[in-house]
Amino acid sequence: MGELSNQCKQHLEDALANEDPREKDFHIRQVIQAAGMDDDADERRQC
Repeated sequence: MGELSNQCKQHLEDALANEDPREKDFHIRQVIQAAGMDDDADERRQC
């Protein structure tokens, strides 16, 4: 996997800063979904 986009990094920071487990889950899922699209960086979605 390549480097994460700034938007993905922000989602991870938001997950760490948030106390609500549902909010943490939302931000982490956004990153997992974006990173899991394809191994080809050109095909990878942004968060």
